[in-house]
Amino acid sequence: MVAPGGFVTQNEVDEATASLQLLGFKTYYTPQIIAKDGYLAGYDENRTADMMHMFINQSVDAIFCIRGGYGTARILDGLDYETIKKNPKILIGYSDITALINALYTQIGLVSFHGPVASSTFNDFSTQTMFDVLQTGKIPYLYPYEREEETSEDVDFDLYTIHSGQAEGELVGGNLVVLTHLIGTKYLPSFKGKIIFLEEIREKPYKIDRMLTHLSMATDFTEASGIVCGIFNKCNSEDSDSFTLKEVLLKRLSSLNIPAFYGLPFGHVTNKLTLPVGIKARLDADKHTLTLLEKPIND
Repeated sequence: MVAPGGFVTQNEVDEATASLQLLGFKTYYTPQIIAKDGYLAGYDENRTADMMHMFINQSVDAIFCIRGGYGTARILDGLDYETIKKNPKILIGYSDITALINALYTQIGLVSFHGPVASSTFNDFSTQTMFDVLQTGKIPYLYPYEREEETSEDVDFDLYTIHSGQAEGELVGGNLVVLTHLIGTKYLPSFKGKIIFLEEIREKPYKIDRMLTHLSMATDFTEASGIVCGIFNKCNSEDSDSFTLKEVLLKRLSSLNIPAFYGLPFGHVTNKLTLPVGIKARLDADKHTLTLLEKPIND
């Protein structure tokens, strides 16, 4: 376990350790994991060194980021990507970890995973899909769908088509805010011909609109093969003058004339699918399905 962004307490580390051990993992972390510098998990150089240690350490098979928060982008310039390329490991996390996942993909082509962090709640749904993607290796792999309990009245968890059609391409994406803040850096992937996956939490519709507009104007976002939105949790507004989240997504994404749908369970929610960045997939916006077409890990 490693904390590349926001800080965690020893109690949170203990709880994450217990969760991972219940899943059958042997856990390892350094004292750096509970370092604190304001809202960060210690100084940038120390978080960078701890990440490099995890890649270089031959006893480490996979790297779980313990949480997101903020600060992951601050270590990207300090990582030794050529050394990481010689010591590839499974790396998994989401939210702020989007920056690291896409940096590893753009700099050395390493496939990393947008999935639970070590402090996540590992329910049966999240655990099964994680093991399916990381260990079982069944290809093609159709991602399961399950609406979370007690969300029947919550429109954030609705499932709907934004633009009809089917598409194939490499998966890229992650948290919308983090991706938007990678614009202008070498760590933002090209979107041309890709299937983009997006998720968000607690951003008002006008901010979602602003970010999608920015991506469309500043990148090759409009040349994507398809778009799949996860759950944009708590992203609706009570302002009577506001568009709804659905209206924003329909207005901003349907005009691209590429297959797109909303509601696949990933993001800041209890049910979390594990999505690899850099692996070919197929999207069906009418059936609301996403299928992996390549194995994301080597045997």
